[in-house]
Amino acid sequence: MRYMKYKFFLFDIDGVFTDGGLYYTNTSDVIRKFNVQDGLGIRLLMQTEIKPVIVTGKKSEAVARRMDTLGIELVYQNVRNKLAKIQEISRQFSVSLDEMIFMGDDWNDFPVLKKVGCALTVPASPKEIQKTCHYVTVKSGGNGAVREAIEWVLRKENLYASAVQKFLKHLKNHV
Repeated sequence: MRYMKYKFFLFDIDGVFTDGGLYYTNTSDVIRKFNVQDGLGIRLLMQTEIKPVIVTGKKSEAVARRMDTLGIELVYQNVRNKLAKIQEISRQFSVSLDEMIFMGDDWNDFPVLKKVGCALTVPASPKEIQKTCHYVTVKSGGNGAVREAIEWVLRKENLYASAVQKFLKHLKNHV
């Protein structure tokens, strides 16, 4: 049996899953746009033993709905101190920080990016953050960056081909 180096893949939302734009309506609603390619990337990730986790500083019903649609069970919103939350998750699930991947894009993510086993970011992040990360996506947040990062990790861990095969088999069985 193959040793799984990474057990959790944690994501920020704004600037990673979205373009970082907040669209305000005449009511109190704030609208975010998600990319379907990122959604398929999550579906590929779910074909492995690496669990997707959301850790975001804001609270949004749209985020809750999108993550529920994708089947992501661990969604932590309104998190002020992401490092403290991720350390709590580490203790709760007995997963070391070295067994975690984190994808973030700004200074509030920086303490986490410095501590996890694999740190990923997007091109719009500050240069200092990019230098800390193992990989900077070519695609921007909200435009396929999550999918690109997932594929990069799966290829690096030699899990990509089997994840695609499982995904396609799942599709075939549900047609």
